[in-house]
Amino acid sequence: MIKRLFLISVLLTGLSAFAEEIPVTITPVQKISTGNKYLKEGDTINFTDVNTGEEITGLIKEIHPNGIAGEPATLLINNFKYKNSDKILNGQIYIKGGEHKKYQDLADNGIAPVIDIIRGGEVILKPKKTKLTIFYSDYINSEDTPIRITPSQKISTCYDEIEIGDRIKFNTVKDIYKNGKLYIKKDTPIYGLVDYVSDNGWSYDNAQIDFKEFQTKTVNGKIITINSPLSINGFDILKFKSNRPAQFFNYCGIIFRGKEIEITPEKEKIEFNIWL
Repeated sequence: MIKRLFLISVLLTGLSAFAEEIPVTITPVQKISTGNKYLKEGDTINFTDVNTGEEITGLIKEIHPNGIAGEPATLLINNFKYKNSDKILNGQIYIKGGEHKKYQDLADNGIAPVIDIIRGGEVILKPKKTKLTIFYSDYINSEDTPIRITPSQKISTCYDEIEIGDRIKFNTVKDIYKNGKLYIKKDTPIYGLVDYVSDNGWSYDNAQIDFKEFQTKTVNGKIITINSPLSINGFDILKFKSNRPAQFFNYCGIIFRGKEIEITPEKEKIEFNIWL
């Protein structure tokens, strides 16, 4: 039986040579799936310490949906900490969905046909059943602060409307706090600098827009530059644009033609995360 997900690795970052590292086994409080279109980068996920029952929170750093031709979904979680104490947890966990490996082996050997529309597995974490390992340490690491933004103008590659060097307007979705104080207010305009644009092409070649930095104002009126790359891909935003049956035909259609990027704020509620 092919497992739906497997743990690629636990990556420890910036650990002190003198820090005491104690493994902590955690399990999610509720089911978590990359198939949930409302699950986004910057979301907080609640876990339970399997041994003590204490609640632990983690932050979604990266999330990528599954794709055609067996491409699995991936999920990166970091910034783990105990909810009701000052104990610090280190490291990050990278989880990958199932890759239909047995079927792909058969296809590679010519025993089964290669079917491009077969989608890779979702990442699914289940309470009690899914157990992951992080580490408690006396080393205090720095935390990233997520800034959730949403487009406030149309973003489209359909008619060569976006060019390198353009500044695209977004708005912050909620208040941003830094060191316990309000830093950026909700609905503050934030402008992204377009660093790369690629039109769609034939067969899986989806349009893409990359941003390399953003500018906005703090509550004190200071203009700040946030160096946080963001990539918008025509395939990745499909899940926000229509219902499941329509999505199926859109996904299948990329076999012939990659997807354009077209986001209209009045029609779609699409949010992205950058990091402070």
